[in-house]
Amino acid sequence: MGYEVYTGVAIAKTVLDEHCHLLAMEEPPILSHANDCHDLVGCMKDWYGIWWNGMGCFLLDGRNPQLYDEAVKCFKELHFGQVSLGCKAQMFCIIDSKRAFDYADKFVDDICKQLVHQMIYKPVLSPPHSPL
Repeated sequence: MGYEVYTGVAIAKTVLDEHCHLLAMEEPPILSHANDCHDLVGCMKDWYGIWWNGMGCFLLDGRNPQLYDEAVKCFKELHFGQVSLGCKAQMFCIIDSKRAFDYADKFVDDICKQLVHQMIYKPVLSPPHSPL
């Protein structure tokens, strides 16, 4: 592996780690509450809390960080406090669509294509000619 490829992989890892940190830190907002939600403020507070204490811990655990799909599976099994069943169902639809990780998947595809292109099509430098 050459210097350019190693640098590209290191930069990609850094960007993906930062993206994962942002996802763990910023819960998907509840844009509209379901009809069965009777405590809008409590629902939003609990959603924020369960996101940080659930997904945040699953994605950022230093000993055993989970991949997004695994973190979502574990997250769905948690207790959601005052988040209504309808609001929870709406939010799971958003989470299951993986919109947040589309960026990461596209980024990985793009960086792989660029690195392969660089490895294959990089012009070969001819060795210096020694004067005879």
